[in-house]
Amino acid sequence: MDGACVRPCEHPRIVPDPAPSPARPAPPALRRNLLLDLTGAVGLGTTMVLVNSLLPSVARREGLEPLGLAALAAAPFLANLLGVLAGRFGPRTPRGLGLMRAAGAALLIGLVLLPIPAFFEVIAFAFWLTIAFGIPMQHRIWAAIYPVRRRGRYLGVITTGRTAAAAVAALAGGLIADRIGGLGAIAIGGGIGVMCGLIGGGIRASLAESGGSFAVRETWRAWQEVPALRRVGWAQVFYGGGLIAAGPLYALVQVDRLDLTLAQVGSVGVVGALAATFSSLAWGALSERRGGLGIIQLGTMLGAASIVLWAVAPSIAFLWAGAALAGLANAAMETGWPSLVAEHTSLADRAKAVAGLNALTGARGLVAPFVAPLLVQAGILGVEAALLLCAVATALGALLYSGMRPSGEVRPWLSRVDAGAQRGMRRARSLLPPAPGRR
Repeated sequence: MDGACVRPCEHPRIVPDPAPSPARPAPPALRRNLLLDLTGAVGLGTTMVLVNSLLPSVARREGLEPLGLAALAAAPFLANLLGVLAGRFGPRTPRGLGLMRAAGAALLIGLVLLPIPAFFEVIAFAFWLTIAFGIPMQHRIWAAIYPVRRRGRYLGVITTGRTAAAAVAALAGGLIADRIGGLGAIAIGGGIGVMCGLIGGGIRASLAESGGSFAVRETWRAWQEVPALRRVGWAQVFYGGGLIAAGPLYALVQVDRLDLTLAQVGSVGVVGALAATFSSLAWGALSERRGGLGIIQLGTMLGAASIVLWAVAPSIAFLWAGAALAGLANAAMETGWPSLVAEHTSLADRAKAVAGLNALTGARGLVAPFVAPLLVQAGILGVEAALLLCAVATALGALLYSGMRPSGEVRPWLSRVDAGAQRGMRRARSLLPPAPGRR
């Protein structure tokens, strides 16, 4: 989103970051920080893609049931919910962030020591918790080391590095998994993540005293008090909810419907990562002209379409196409989200707002992964119908995003749709019989 809300009566105009000044890092220092940040991103991309794409298929082959796969999918969102504690227990310095990421990657090496499906869920949750606790600090570091006017491009570079690493890891991980087993491939990725985390912790940044420590209640208030972020939060509940609900079903499509090898599963991850890699710089440049919301609006439409392709997929070619659309959508979200939050928060409130929004998406993510698998396991819906239902939820979120102006205000057409929905709800309630004891 570019700019604050037009009407001062809603909330005062926010000037999120100071203009570039001599206090900003000199170009050599900026280049050094960019390289270190990029190294940390490579570690994240490597470990996250293996946990996201390879671990569910490995767990399925080890006998994990659909609800177990749903628990794996819910793990990052439970971690996000607990991320509100980052103000007390999260890292306070770039070095602390690097150590936390290295610790999370080291956990993946432990999978080869206890190859028990139930243990996979514990390790995955602990891994995602280290990621969630580091996100608020990461936003503070970005605000400190990158100039405001070029931040979109720098974040595009970071996203490119992370997604390129994910593409290589998905391809290599699948090939290695076919030779030494999936758990061994994930453990190798964990070792790479440890090294990158320790190196990435060498960033030098002068962080403001304010905003580093905050109470849980402050995280909710920080984004609820900004109308634009309120609307974004609820749009993300539907958009991300559909994507998350679909996630556990992807392994059923890959293994049960198409009987893919682990190398083929890895190739799907490669396509998505390549799409994200080659689009990230373009999304970053576009965000400087259209704002963070502008590119998210485009990306969410692609995300909804990707689920439809998975739903009807008769062959791996459809999965590649769906992964490509999802990669474009993810790159748009990852590049646009920091810019969107920065456009509507001050430096002092940014970490709190990020933690609060993460908690909202975390609460949503605790429920969403279980909805579709429960419907499938109970025999109520088939995999195809359940995925199409997920696509409807995602499309609704995309619609809510599209109904916002860059300032965060609601567009007139969405206001009319909302008013009609409210009238319909009141009409439906009026048709219900009164509750017992009431007249």
